[in-house]
Amino acid sequence: MVDQNSIFGGLLTTLGAAKKTNCDALGIPWQPSHMLIGDANGVAPTPDASQTQLINQVHRAPLNQLHTSPTDPNVLIAEVVLPPEVGGWWMRELALEDSDGVFCAVANLPPSYKPLLAQGSGRNQVVRMHIITNGTANIQLKIDPAVVLATRDYVDRSLIARSAFTKVSSSRTLKAQEMGIVLIDASTRALNIQLPAADARLGTRDVIVRRKDNSINRLIIKAHGKDTLMFHTHLNPVGYPFLVLMGAGDWWHLRSDGAGSWWPLGRFDSTTLGRPVFETTTVFSPGGYGAMSGQLLDRNEWPWLWDHAQQSGMLYPEKHSYLEGAWTIGDHKTTFRLPEARGEFFRVLDEDRRVDKSTLTGTTTRGSPVISDIRGRMRVKIGMMLEGGDFPKGTTIISVGESEIVASNESQTDGAGEWQVLGRIAGSWTPDTFERHTHSVSFGSGKGDRVALLPAASTSVAHINHVVAYNTSPPLIGRVGNEETRPRNIAYPARIKLI
Repeated sequence: MVDQNSIFGGLLTTLGAAKKTNCDALGIPWQPSHMLIGDANGVAPTPDASQTQLINQVHRAPLNQLHTSPTDPNVLIAEVVLPPEVGGWWMRELALEDSDGVFCAVANLPPSYKPLLAQGSGRNQVVRMHIITNGTANIQLKIDPAVVLATRDYVDRSLIARSAFTKVSSSRTLKAQEMGIVLIDASTRALNIQLPAADARLGTRDVIVRRKDNSINRLIIKAHGKDTLMFHTHLNPVGYPFLVLMGAGDWWHLRSDGAGSWWPLGRFDSTTLGRPVFETTTVFSPGGYGAMSGQLLDRNEWPWLWDHAQQSGMLYPEKHSYLEGAWTIGDHKTTFRLPEARGEFFRVLDEDRRVDKSTLTGTTTRGSPVISDIRGRMRVKIGMMLEGGDFPKGTTIISVGESEIVASNESQTDGAGEWQVLGRIAGSWTPDTFERHTHSVSFGSGKGDRVALLPAASTSVAHINHVVAYNTSPPLIGRVGNEETRPRNIAYPARIKLI
């Protein structure tokens, strides 16, 4: 039974001690290769140097790491990582097996249950053994006082902390031994930094690429050959050949899979691609932001952003001038344009709630569903509902052409008409307007050539300002007071996420 008096540790087996002594004598390395895990059939085991196997082995795994302790050169650390899909048993005994299959070390540990992911409590678990060597005659093996638990992120960061630190200021290909932290300075020129081939020879390696300068020079991180960077795979499942670092401090953490791909594990700013944000600075923040200024971009330089625009449902031809808030297709060949939002208010799209309305005027013929000679047609799309005029209730737009609109029902009258179109197109703008309404106006009387509009003294309790008009035809209403349609507001720079 395990209690506060229990002692945990381990030792080399008789076979292991002999093998290690022989390796030392011949000057060849001793190579532990696998860790064995057992449940000891539910009992509390005591390690025995004469053992040649575990009491009840439940798992065998290749060592995840085998390295010298950074704090003691006489300590060799052997480690295994158990992923969430491995488990369903207790751990009470451990052993090391070398590359020749020799059962060379055995240990006990506090009982620990390793759950399966299917049990609803999956976890990464690290089992670590420290082998302390003192010459070749007196060798002792022990493990950590308890099984150490760690996440994959912890293991990743531990590996990176011991890896290379490289500074780069010119375009070149990184070497395999430079994987680690790569600090890049593009202050004097645009740079193109290529990653090593993500093949089996490189294997699984991590690299953090970080930008040092805050210049406007373009800094590209490019995959080797036909390799790809697996970001924004919701837009393109095979990924993209390169990414860009924008602004001082921007960084990406990438991992090679040994099969032609680099997978992002983290980055400086993971804000959703294409999202608009407000800033409290006129300086561009690092992480991949641009102004919402309608800038024309090259599709080859921003392939992920072009894919986003094409799949957004908000991509329109350049000629639709009322859609500056949407993406536009540029020259139809090599360019596209960012949304333009400078000086505009933002509004939540009604998305078929039919709160927003716009006016459409045109001409109809009895018995025909076609509206011709239209104004305002560019603010409509298929599926929007028409209200008013001479169409039956529930009429919708089923076709939009250059010079006409086709409705789902036939017109009941001839001649000019006016309709309310329910809904808005994403990215469209509308002018400042009021609902249709009336004003109270009093007109003066008199003779002469005077046409000026003058405020008249009010006799009402509410002191309403009226206007007096002399000899005008038709009578006019003068402007009294300040603007009515624009509330007080504060302007912040708007930015859009470009990568």
